[in-house]
Amino acid sequence: MEIDPVRIRQVVANLLANALQHTPAGGSIRIACELNLEGTRPRGVSVSVADSGTGIAPEDLPHVFACFYKSRDSRGSGLGLAIARQLVVAHGGQIGARSEVGKGTTIRLTLPLEHRDRPNRPDGDHRAGQGLSRLH
Repeated sequence: MEIDPVRIRQVVANLLANALQHTPAGGSIRIACELNLEGTRPRGVSVSVADSGTGIAPEDLPHVFACFYKSRDSRGSGLGLAIARQLVVAHGGQIGARSEVGKGTTIRLTLPLEHRDRPNRPDGDHRAGQGLSRLH
């Protein structure tokens, strides 16, 4: 698995900051990481951040990863989840949200073990690129 640890840490930190912001005192936040299998073969890794916070309205949910989209109770710039999505997609992954108003939100990102769609670098070097780390 090749990742830029700084960027993936940025994504997870954003998800945690959002969960902390929208979870009242006494609520809970759960972080989970799991290996995704296809049969017995590992295919990817998923990380989810789930909270028992205010939740996201159904009409807002399809738009939370769009640039500058803010729900009525958002205090941010509307860029955090959009940037998170761009970083996950740049790693060949996916990110999505499930939510229920008054019960909380779960954001889940999935990263593949092999990134097959990496574009060629302009300098002709087809390696993973600066800042990427190979995890074994």
